[in-house]
Amino acid sequence: MCGGTLSGDIAARLADARRLVRAAWPGAVERSLKRSEGQTFLYAASATGAAVLRLVVDPPNLILHFAEGVRLSDPLCLLQGEGRRGRYICLGSPRIRDDGDVSALIHAAVAGMEPGG
Repeated sequence: MCGGTLSGDIAARLADARRLVRAAWPGAVERSLKRSEGQTFLYAASATGAAVLRLVVDPPNLILHFAEGVRLSDPLCLLQGEGRRGRYICLGSPRIRDDGDVSALIHAAVAGMEPGG
């Protein structure tokens, strides 16, 4: 999906990615799902709300999926995918200059959402 093997320890990269999402969206509720080949973390505005973001561990890939990614402004062309709604970015990709680029997309995806709403 991301093309090629990403460098670095997956556990360390996952911890960094979870911190990044929590910093960019402090009010998010994180839910964890185990899968046969990895793990997925869902981020929503409430415990029962639909996931707005998904952090997918699919070794060696670490993917941040935006449920409504097609609607986001992406001037740096970081978002990938051709689905009707969702888009994703491969965390650790050389296309991502810094965490600020990812944080900006997260902020745009959750704009107007209230925690617990």
